[in-house]
Amino acid sequence: MNFKPEGLATGIGSVPHTDPDEAVKFIMSYFPEAPNWPQIPARGKQEGFINQFTRPLIELGIVVEKNEKQYFDTQQAQWGEKLARFYELYLAAMDGDSQALEFFKFPESAASGYYAFTRYLEENGTGSARYLKGQISGPLTLGLAMTDQDRRAIYYNPQARDVLIKTLALQGLNQVKVLARFGLPVLLFVDDPGLYALGQSMYITLKREEIIAELNSIYEAVQTVGALAGTHSCSGMDWSLLFESKVDIISFDAFEYFSTIASYMDEMKGFMARGGSLAWGIVPTSAESVFELTVDSLKSLWEERVHYLVEKGIDRQLIFDQAIITPACGTGTVSIDTAIRIHELTGALSGIISSKVAALLK
Repeated sequence: MNFKPEGLATGIGSVPHTDPDEAVKFIMSYFPEAPNWPQIPARGKQEGFINQFTRPLIELGIVVEKNEKQYFDTQQAQWGEKLARFYELYLAAMDGDSQALEFFKFPESAASGYYAFTRYLEENGTGSARYLKGQISGPLTLGLAMTDQDRRAIYYNPQARDVLIKTLALQGLNQVKVLARFGLPVLLFVDDPGLYALGQSMYITLKREEIIAELNSIYEAVQTVGALAGTHSCSGMDWSLLFESKVDIISFDAFEYFSTIASYMDEMKGFMARGGSLAWGIVPTSAESVFELTVDSLKSLWEERVHYLVEKGIDRQLIFDQAIITPACGTGTVSIDTAIRIHELTGALSGIISSKVAALLK
């Protein structure tokens, strides 16, 4: 990797808007160097994280929709035939068949912000952007949320899980190829808060080696076409899972959960030594916290956290060079006023940190 974000700001995904064009303008105004396409859950259930990935599987008949619920029908008579058709399309897409890859794209009804984002870039150009950011839902989060016909999480069905992971990989690949047409490097985040489940007593059958391999298969799909792969998790988790994977960027809640990631210092050192970046979610996304904070107080908090890492043996310049600044999570569930405050603080803090990087380089 040769990625030096140097404190630039980007978003995690969701915003509270209902108009996709307004949502894009909002993102562009605060994160001009690394804008992300906005997810807009306030538009309704159709824009939920499940609907963004299931359309091709519904068309193939692998996922069925009944009484407004979607599930994998693994007991249907044609299950084997439909799986065969899925793998035929998957292999064709991975071999460069553009029509097969297009089959797996997001439907506009489930990702209006993505289409508004690409239209904006076509009409207005990329401006001062250095990177473009996209995102997909993570396999563990989706795998534990979706079920089969018997209401069993599909993550525990090896065939269905493989279909889910390969579908996500193709949706990430499709996104990267579309965004790369604008001539900038692409960051593709896998948003997988469900990773916290590893090691929890309720999920004792989860296997870290399998999770790492599944994530790597998605990362590799986008890395092979030049994108940088990230993963966002906004809670405490076994961070060694990501440090040991092939991910390029680890996005974490640095406001609430810094102590959880800082307990994996040896793994973090190895990750950063190979060029890995930390996306610091240092700006909280709760109204109770964000209106009590200032740019100066967040700057002090970030510097305290950086000082801790330096004391543990990580080079300060390396931390600054490989830092991204973000909100702790998406803002899709907060008010517009709260989202504005979160984005203002994130953008302003990024500007201060980027100036510090410039000063260090002199």
